[in-house]
Amino acid sequence: MTTSPTCRALILKVASRCNLNCTYCYMYNAGDTTYRQQPKFMSRTVAEALLQSVRQHCARHGVTHFTFIFHGGEPLLAGPRFYEWFVGRAREVLQPAVKPFFALQTNGVLLTEAWCDLLARLDVSLGISLDGTPETNDKFRVDHQHKSSYAPAVRGLQLAQRSRSRRHHPGVLCVIDVSADPLAVYSHFKALAVGRVNFLLPYCTHDKPPPVPAGAESATPYADWLLAIFDQWYEEKAPKPRIQLFEQVIELILGIDRGFEYLGGRDLEFLVVETDGGIEAVGALKLCGNGFTKAGMNVLHHELDEALHTDLARLYHQSHHQLPVQCTTCPVVAVCGGGFLPNRYSRQNGFANPSVFCLDLARLITHVQNKILASLPHSLLAEEEWIPLSFEEVRRSLRA
Repeated sequence: MTTSPTCRALILKVASRCNLNCTYCYMYNAGDTTYRQQPKFMSRTVAEALLQSVRQHCARHGVTHFTFIFHGGEPLLAGPRFYEWFVGRAREVLQPAVKPFFALQTNGVLLTEAWCDLLARLDVSLGISLDGTPETNDKFRVDHQHKSSYAPAVRGLQLAQRSRSRRHHPGVLCVIDVSADPLAVYSHFKALAVGRVNFLLPYCTHDKPPPVPAGAESATPYADWLLAIFDQWYEEKAPKPRIQLFEQVIELILGIDRGFEYLGGRDLEFLVVETDGGIEAVGALKLCGNGFTKAGMNVLHHELDEALHTDLARLYHQSHHQLPVQCTTCPVVAVCGGGFLPNRYSRQNGFANPSVFCLDLARLITHVQNKILASLPHSLLAEEEWIPLSFEEVRRSLRA
C-alpha cells in the first residue's frame, strides 16, 4: 500500500548569499543562478507562513517531532535577532503537540562567543564545514578575494567547543578531496579535538563527474580514501571521533535503518524552503541544471503536502525505492539504497543511472561488512547465516 509522503524536517535557506566562495558549491558554482533572484534573507512573513504550514502538516500526519535545519548561503548572515525570534515562535506555534529541534550548518567564519552563547541558549545544534588541513581546506574553501578560510573557521570551531553552556560539541562536515592524504586529514581533526565528523562525497552527476587525480588507476578512489581512515578508526580505542558515514554503514549492515539521505532504504522526509518561501526538493539537485529544483510551490500559497506531491519531491522522497535497473539485483542495495539521488543524474537518462560513486560504495560496504563479520563469533555467523561478500562479487553482479 502506498502511503502519503510525510515531511519531518525543513532545510531553511535563511540567507541566499555567502561570505565564502567555495569552488565546489552547488548553490553558486555549479550552473544554477536562481539565487540571484532570491531575497538576501528570509523574512518573518515567510518564516511565519512556513511555521503554520509545519503545524498543519504535523497535525494531519501525526508527526510529533520536527527538525529545522538553518542553512544558506551562510545562515549566520541572517543575524541573531532572526534566530531569537524564529526559535521562540516555533515553540509557540508547535508545542506541546510537536517538539521542534533546531540545527545550523555554518562555515564557522562569523562565529563569536556571543553567537555560540546564543545558539547554546536556544538549543541549536551546530555543524561547521571544514575540509581538513589548511592546505586541503583552502584548495576549495576560500572567500570572494580567494583568501584562506581555514584560520577563521578553526577559530569559530574552537569558540564553539569552549562554549560551557553547550550540551553538544559542534560536528564537522568535510567534503572529500582524494588528492589529500586521508590519514593526515583524520589526524588533523583529532588534533582539533573534533568529536563528530561526517565525510561527504563531492557533489557530482554523470555530466559533472567526480574529480580524480591525474594518473589514478583505482576504480574506487573515494572508497580507497575512506577505507584508509576506516581501518585506523575501527581499531582505535575510545575516545575517538564519531564518523557518521561509517556508523551509518555499520548500522545498515546490522539491519538498522534510521532514514539516511545517502544510504539505506527509508523514505526521505526533507524539503527545502528558500528565502522567498519557495519549497523545493534537496538543494544538491541544483547540480542538474539552472532552475531544476523550481516547482512553483511556496509556503505563502501552498501547503507542504502539495509540495511533497510535485514530481521531483516525490522522486527524492522515494529515491531509495525507485532505483535504476542495475541496482535491483545488487547484493548490497539494502545498504547502499542506490546512493544519493543527484549522483545518479545525467541529461541523457535522467535519474535512471547508477550512482557515479556506485563502485566506491560497493567497495566501502563490502570492506566494512567483512571487517565486522571477522569480529563476530562463528556461532553467531552460522545462526544468522552471514557470509563474507567480496567487492568483486558485487562488481560482477553489476555487470550481469
